Amino acid sequence: MDEELIARGFWGPRQETPEQVAQELGAFLAGLDEVFGEKISWSSPAMPGMPLGEPDSALKAISDAFRENTDAPNLGISQAYRGRGNRVMVAITLIVGGYTESAKVRNSIVVKWRGADVAPFAAPVLRQLASAWDPDWAAVTSRSLNEALAEVQPVGKPGPKFGYLNYLSEGRALALPGGMDKHLEKLDNGGVVIGSGEGDGFLSVEKVTEFAKVLRLSAAFSPTPTDRSKL
Repeated sequence: MDEELIARGFWGPRQETPEQVAQELGAFLAGLDEVFGEKISWSSPAMPGMPLGEPDSALKAISDAFRENTDAPNLGISQAYRGRGNRVMVAITLIVGGYTESAKVRNSIVVKWRGADVAPFAAPVLRQLASAWDPDWAAVTSRSLNEALAEVQPVGKPGPKFGYLNYLSEGRALALPGGMDKHLEKLDNGGVVIGSGEGDGFLSVEKVTEFAKVLRLSAAFSPTPTDRSKL
């Protein structure tokens, strides 16, 4: 697979301190270094010349963002970072710390990576995302997959979207319909990863379409909560 891959995770209202967010960010960046097998060099327009991978730098970037968001702190903060390694280029976008009970506000993280042979990184990136950020749901997709599923999963429709690989929190996992056991991997936190378990671990476009049609009608794919972090 040559195209850029995208891992997206979402969760409902979750009030967090700058220290908590910086700790999560630091854990995630360290995890990505392990996934890609090299030290990724990160940069941000908000902190030129500062090494984001250092705990003090991450905390400063997050603390500054919270301090500057004085008009509506309950909406959380937005951050964007770019990383470069020898084999991959990575981009991260965060909207975190939001705790207003509004359907229009969802905390999220989006990770995009490209380079040579990017597919093998998909499963470990998804697991690192689930471990560091504890999302309600997450999925690995691509532009071509999103276009292929446009009729089944319209853009803007609330609730999880199905991808090549998928993560569901424990509550959502308990609501999964039968017939998916061979595609499931249970995680220590009670959540599950849904994938093929074969080859590069990706579900085929046909299988993604099949599952998406079934799951969009189930409680496992109900809209992201607006009154708590997870189902």
